[in-house]
Amino acid sequence: MAHRQYEEHICVTREINAPIADVWGIIAGFGAEKTWYPGCLRLSVEGFGLGSVRTFEYEYPAGKHKGERYTFSEEMTEVDAANHSMSFRVRRPDYPDMIAYGTTVLDPLGPSKTQFRWLANGSPLPEENKAILQKDLKFRFNQLIDAIAAAVETKL
Repeated sequence: MAHRQYEEHICVTREINAPIADVWGIIAGFGAEKTWYPGCLRLSVEGFGLGSVRTFEYEYPAGKHKGERYTFSEEMTEVDAANHSMSFRVRRPDYPDMIAYGTTVLDPLGPSKTQFRWLANGSPLPEENKAILQKDLKFRFNQLIDAIAAAVETKL
């Protein structure tokens, strides 16, 4: 993945009790996130496949910033369906000069267990900004993985 030349800001790794195909079926739907993405008020998509852009109107559903809204976009830059990974260029208004990429990677841990990694790489940031971004992304990535798990995990 070309964006690995950038600094890793955070990687959240979690296990989901569901087959990898079920988890991939949720995250591979680029542009269909409104059904499971907490805080997504509106979502639009321009294009299809590589180069397509999804734009979120987002409101923090919980935490320190609860109720704050902003719009951000993500451009699909890489997809490797065989290895269950996808990357996208992120454009956030609160970091207008930062080059940033998000990547989701799934690894099978068994027939009904999947490891989910959500990474954020980007241009270097001043330490104080990096700490704020890491805290925000750790909260958000965990919240998103929780939402995906809730959609696919089998309830006993």
